[in-house]
Amino acid sequence: MALWQFVVDLIPASAATGNGMVAVRMNRNQLDAIELNFSQATIDAIVESVGKMLPEKQSWAPSLRIWGNEKSHDIQIGFQGTAIEDVQFRINVADFSLTLVGEICALARTFDCVLATRSGTIIRPYGEALVRAITQSDAARFVSDPERYLQKAIQNDPAPQ
Repeated sequence: MALWQFVVDLIPASAATGNGMVAVRMNRNQLDAIELNFSQATIDAIVESVGKMLPEKQSWAPSLRIWGNEKSHDIQIGFQGTAIEDVQFRINVADFSLTLVGEICALARTFDCVLATRSGTIIRPYGEALVRAITQSDAARFVSDPERYLQKAIQNDPAPQ
């Protein structure tokens, strides 16, 4: 992941729901424990939908399919055999596309999913919510002022003694 990219994972809404409410945040262990369990028909439909968003490119691993450009926008689907293990969207904040944001949200809604950030924030799949999360992200802070962002990162990482 590049500093200018905002990353979200696709997870079933049911995995982020408790007491009938979608969670606002999940910890990394909770997110890592989620099994997608998509049917083969759903897997085929997700792959087809992703293929309409960005062109597929050659992957470096047999268990990974990639669409787009890893330095810009890309979508990565990891497989365990024929089952989807994870779906990750990486959005270039320096040049983000409202069309792509809308397509990501539409895909998530179609398959009754939500989006989860690396830090565990759960985003409902609507353009306004995703754009808000993008504009408030570390990636947006980096794109806005890279030098200041890096200076803060250095200040927040004390030197070993």
